[in-house]
Amino acid sequence: MTAVMDKLSLPQEAWNQRASRGLMTFSLASLGFFALFATAGVYISMFLVLLACCLAPRRIVEALPWREPFVGWGLLFLAYVTLRSFIGDGSPASGGRAFNAYHELLVFPVAWAVFRVARRPHVFIIALLAGAVVASLGIWISSLQLLPKSPPFFAWLQLRLDHSIDIRRISLGFGLSICAYLLVEHARMGRIPARAGYALASYLALTVLFASEGRTGQLTLLVLACCAAYRAAPSRWRYPATVGMLVAALLVAACSTGVRTRVVETVSVLSGNPVASRNVVSTQIRIEMFQNAVGVAHDHWLLGTGWASYTEAFRKSALERRPNEPDALGSHSDNPHNEYLLQLGAGGLPALVLFLGWVAWPLWLGKRASRTEQPWTGAAACVALAFAVGAAFNSMLYDFIEAHLYVTLLAWLLVRRIDRA
Repeated sequence: MTAVMDKLSLPQEAWNQRASRGLMTFSLASLGFFALFATAGVYISMFLVLLACCLAPRRIVEALPWREPFVGWGLLFLAYVTLRSFIGDGSPASGGRAFNAYHELLVFPVAWAVFRVARRPHVFIIALLAGAVVASLGIWISSLQLLPKSPPFFAWLQLRLDHSIDIRRISLGFGLSICAYLLVEHARMGRIPARAGYALASYLALTVLFASEGRTGQLTLLVLACCAAYRAAPSRWRYPATVGMLVAALLVAACSTGVRTRVVETVSVLSGNPVASRNVVSTQIRIEMFQNAVGVAHDHWLLGTGWASYTEAFRKSALERRPNEPDALGSHSDNPHNEYLLQLGAGGLPALVLFLGWVAWPLWLGKRASRTEQPWTGAAACVALAFAVGAAFNSMLYDFIEAHLYVTLLAWLLVRRIDRA
C-alpha cells in the first residue's frame, strides 16, 4: 500500500514529455533502419527527430550539446562554408545552398542531444544493424540474380533492385563495413552473444567482399578489420595482431572474383592499357576527375573558388588539361569524389584545416582514452579513421547518405563515451 501511495505521489510526466520520449524512440529506430540506403527515409526520420525535440525543447537545451568540442569544430566549419559562399558569390541563395550541402554538421549536435536524453537510445543501433541485414540480403539477391524471370513482375523487381544497389554501392559498402565492425565491438565487450555477433559480422564482411562492387567499402572494411584486431589484442601484441589481420584480410579478399577484377581493372587504367568494361570507364572517370580537382586546388588553394563556382572552375581545369577534348569523361562535375580536394578547391586552406580538425578530433579522443574506462571512444576513433580513409576516394561529407550515417553514428558513440554504457 505504501509503495502504491509513493508512486501516486510522484510528479506525473507532462503529456508533451511522454509524447517526445515516444516519438524519439520511434524516430531513432526509423533513422537507424533507413540510414544505409533510403534518402527519403532519413529525411522523414530526421523530421520526426526534430518534432520530438520541439515537443520538449528544454530537455534538449539542458543536454548542453555545445559543450562537446566536436560540435564546435563542426559549427565553425559550417559557418565558414556558408559565409565563404555568401561573400564569394554575393548571393544569399549561394550561402543557403552551401549550408544545405553540409547541414549534416548541424545534425550532429541535435543527434548528440537526442541520444543523451532519449529513454531508449540503443534502438538506433539495433535498427541500424537490422537495416544492414536487409540491405545485405538485397545485395546478394542482386549479385546472384536470385529472383525468377517470370512472372514479369519479378523481372521488373530484379531490375529495380539491381539499379538501387548499383547507385548505392558506395554508401552500402561503407555502411556494411561499419556495421560489421560495430558487431565485433559489441561481441568483444560482451554486449551481445559473442558467437552470434562474430558470425553476423563475418556475414556482413563477406557481403562487402564477395557481393558488393563498392571499392570504398572494401577498403574501409580492411581498415576496420585492422582496427578491431588492434583493439582486441593485449598491449604487447597489438602491432603483430594488426599485421596478421591485414595479411589474413588481404588473403580472404584475394579469393573474391570481384575484388581481383577491380584491382586488375584499376592497374590496367593506371598503366595506360585499359580493358573495355563499365567499371574501367568508372575508374577512368575517377582518375580524370582527380586530376582536374588537383588543378582547381592548385589555382585556388588560398581561399577557394566558393562552392557555387566550383563546377565552373572544375570545367576550366578540365579544358586546360584537354583543350581538344571538351566532352571528355570526367570533365564536368561539382563533386571530385575526394573530400580533401573538394574542401581545398572550393573553400581554400581554411576549409581544409577546419575539415581536418573536424575529422581528427575523434581520433585524438581515441588516442587519449582508456580501453577499459572509455571503450566506445576508441570505437568512435576507428569509425572516424574509416571515414577519413573513405574521404580520400569519395566526398563522404558532401554525399547525403554517408554523411548522415557518419554524424549520427558518431553522436551515438560519443554519447556512449559519456554514459559508459
